Amino acid sequence: MVVAPTEQSVLADSKEGSAGESSNSYGLPDCTGQDSGSCSYAGFNPAVDGFSFENWGGAGNLGATDLIAMFGRNKVCASGSGNECVLYPAAQQWVDQVNESMSGGHCEGMAVTSELIHGGYLAPSDFDPAAKTTFDLAQDNPVVSGTIEYWFATQNVEPVQRAYQAFHKKEPSQIAAELALGLKSGAGYTMGIYAPDGGHALTPIAVTNEGDLIAIHVYDNNYPGTVQRIMIDPRSERWSYGAGSTNPQAPTNGWEGGIGTIELTPMESRLQTPFPAPFTDKKGGGKTSQLMLTSPDPDARLGVLLTIDGKVYDTRDSSVVLPAGVNIRSTVGSSPVLLGNWMSMTIDRDQVGPFAAEIARQGDETAPIPVTMSIDDPTSPRVTLRAIDDDQGAIVFDVARDGALDLKRAAATSAAVNVANGLNSANFPLPDGVNMRVLPFENGVAEIGFFDEDDRLIGEFPLSDESESGAVTEIQAEFQLGEDGELGYFEVTEEEVAPEEVDEGELSWLKELNEAGEAYEGNNNSGDDNGDDNGSDTGGSDDSADDNTGGSDDSADDNTGGSDDSADDNTGGSDTGSSDDSADDNTGGSDETDKVAEVEE
Repeated sequence: MVVAPTEQSVLADSKEGSAGESSNSYGLPDCTGQDSGSCSYAGFNPAVDGFSFENWGGAGNLGATDLIAMFGRNKVCASGSGNECVLYPAAQQWVDQVNESMSGGHCEGMAVTSELIHGGYLAPSDFDPAAKTTFDLAQDNPVVSGTIEYWFATQNVEPVQRAYQAFHKKEPSQIAAELALGLKSGAGYTMGIYAPDGGHALTPIAVTNEGDLIAIHVYDNNYPGTVQRIMIDPRSERWSYGAGSTNPQAPTNGWEGGIGTIELTPMESRLQTPFPAPFTDKKGGGKTSQLMLTSPDPDARLGVLLTIDGKVYDTRDSSVVLPAGVNIRSTVGSSPVLLGNWMSMTIDRDQVGPFAAEIARQGDETAPIPVTMSIDDPTSPRVTLRAIDDDQGAIVFDVARDGALDLKRAAATSAAVNVANGLNSANFPLPDGVNMRVLPFENGVAEIGFFDEDDRLIGEFPLSDESESGAVTEIQAEFQLGEDGELGYFEVTEEEVAPEEVDEGELSWLKELNEAGEAYEGNNNSGDDNGDDNGSDTGGSDDSADDNTGGSDDSADDNTGGSDDSADDNTGGSDTGSSDDSADDNTGGSDETDKVAEVEE
């Protein structure tokens, strides 16, 4: 049940002076004469500071230039200098999948970019000399779309993950209170909301008390030029959002949730470049397994069945409580219909032993769906499966404690696997009835085994992290069955990978973004208790031991007790670190209506 029926339609309380020309908008809040505890507004006007175009779908175009700016050249380029770079295969596979994940929408990047411009650390004229406001910018401007894609990708890096995970055990009213304090101090945020079918990213612009409810006013990039509202009932600690009803082409009954389905990401967590690389390189390291599930089909609705210690956790159910050390984020990039065609998962291997992840569909759709699932494990090469899920059988990653991966899928499922180890990118089409096992690194070599349906070894392929030529090599390895019980063999072709051109102009621009970010962080470090993960482990210098993504502390944020509403959605939070802010998660207090005022005092 949606908490606030009157909020089902944002037309219900539409006010004069609303942003933009659309009547499907609330007015901008007027905090004149009001206590800042009950009305906090940072001056963001969606008709000025938001984009004039809607969130859109379609694969991204990130490449070597973006990765160099994000992670540092030595982390991503195996060779090349100046305006040339040959990406490590793991880096190439990672960016390909991130680009694919944008097929469902770009909302995360739009929310971040608009907030950076509003904060004054970027200017509209940086994108277009003729633009005076963000609303003046055009989607078909490659600088605009490229910047949005760059910031979209940052939701996949560890400092940002730790920042939003720190909010997964907080009650919605607590989140509203922290947001109010942050807006007052000039800090910027994006907000994620999650429903059973996926998630969406918004730009929160104000917090007000509305009778017994709390309203978070937002810029929703699905509805340009309008002010929308998320309503929170602090008695039940439930939130509701009915903005979908503003779109007659995509009606919705509204979205709702509780603890774990609404989060903030402080802007400063995105401004800590160079980031630790989420993909493994030839050195291995770190302690966190990261899985990504995507589809190039924007209408795909996917989830994961996660099995740990014999118990199955269905991530499609937003009320499932995941064990400590496991965090999941569903789509933050979706279209107005909130389709879940992307999911990321981090698993702390210090807390979680063997596990299995099985691709699961949402809804009743049975048509074949293209899917991509990958895993970066600290002890093993990056493995990426691309398959057609025909809903006839399981596709499973079964991961041992030491990082050994058994990749299983139904016999009739069409599938191919890429294994990226150091300089080598090996592609293996999987014949019917054949499964694969990838063992951890041993002296830089990963052993790859092919097994029949009775789990008998039928083929072996050792994949080194070095190549004979010393260059990045693309390997095509087609397995041929052996005869009379003998091991099969591989027909192999190899080709050196050509360098990718680095756009020095774009790289210079991205470096300016990072410098703007450093200024943003310095000016907006409000000291509120968001735990904004100032990246103690990100290593200041560029390409140092990137695999420090573990996020150390994984400490005690889980002491929150999570009160009544089970939904406490899973996100485990235990490895989020963020020390100081976790303690506030136990405030309970669901009967107090003026949460904003309470924290302000």
